Amino acid sequence: MLRLRGHLLSAVRAASPLPAASSLPLHRLFLYSIKNTAPASQFVVEDYLTTSCGLTPEQARKASRFLSHLKSPANPDAVRAFLAGIGVSKADLTAGIARDPRLLCCNVDKTLTPRIAQLRDIGLSPPQISSLISVAPNVSRSPSMVHRLAFYLSFLGSYDKLHTALKRSTYLPTQNLERVVKPIMAFLRQSGLSDSDIANLLLRAPRLFTLETDRVKEIALCAEMLGVPRSSTMFKYALVSIYSISPGKINARSDFLKKTLGCSEAELGAAVRKLPNVLNFSEGRLTRVVDFLKTGVGLDSKYIVRRPAILGYSLPRRLMPRHYVLKALKAKGLVEKDVDFFSAVVMAEKNFMKRFLDPCKDSAPGLADAYAAAYAGQVAPVVQP
Repeated sequence: MLRLRGHLLSAVRAASPLPAASSLPLHRLFLYSIKNTAPASQFVVEDYLTTSCGLTPEQARKASRFLSHLKSPANPDAVRAFLAGIGVSKADLTAGIARDPRLLCCNVDKTLTPRIAQLRDIGLSPPQISSLISVAPNVSRSPSMVHRLAFYLSFLGSYDKLHTALKRSTYLPTQNLERVVKPIMAFLRQSGLSDSDIANLLLRAPRLFTLETDRVKEIALCAEMLGVPRSSTMFKYALVSIYSISPGKINARSDFLKKTLGCSEAELGAAVRKLPNVLNFSEGRLTRVVDFLKTGVGLDSKYIVRRPAILGYSLPRRLMPRHYVLKALKAKGLVEKDVDFFSAVVMAEKNFMKRFLDPCKDSAPGLADAYAAAYAGQVAPVVQP
């Protein structure tokens, strides 16, 4: 027995040399030997997500936090095989996993199979189910979400519109229809919006329908205080613009606009009524545009405020190029001195070319080329009179 023990100890020491190991009990030496001679291969979630699922390393790092419990590729492989079998494309599946990595943890028989059957029952085709997985993979885990999808599909009238709304907010299917969504819709109807208007809002700002009804009422009241009554055709657009501004910042935004535009509260209200998304222009961009219109073009505050649409055009690709064209033509006496700048800015591109550039190809050589370069995103034209 002692001889056998000695042979075993010698074998263990040869296989896995250990400092001071001779003092360890025999069973611990056996365990240490097995641990250090076992294969090093093991399931690494991040590697699986990149090599098998097509995620980028950055996406894999973020996704792996939700899959740390996975010790084997068995269930993820089964999920991928099932979804591929029903027609989900590799690109859509990759996008879906990136959005919600927990998709890989679904049970194929108990969860995915019945959910796919429900999606087919509400009229979705295999390509539509594939694209749905790419934008709202969480739907695959909940029968109640499929019920909500059916409501939105009916309300919006087409899968393409539903897909657009889901791309903008994956939270939409998670909201309780009776407690959250339908009360908001009822309030909007009471405010004078038609179902078509509400559907437009659902497409433009789906997260508006995930708020508490009282918050939506506050947004509507804010729109009225800013000068956009519920009877206005722009009311629904004002809701979208105000919704995207934090409640505590709306007064600061209003003050900034009045200061930058140089207008009164009543004049700002008139401007917002014509162009609600003036509320959403970044401060830096708006400051640069207003400064150019005032100092570069020579427009006064009242002119700008009465025509707020001018603030929505690109400074380098629209406002500056057209100003320099008009300036060059006026200097040569090729257009009237009092030609209206706003009218020239809002013209469609082909109409602007036809009205101002085509007739002056010979008398203002190089002007059309300089304008085209600026329109293409290059430097603004600098044309000497």
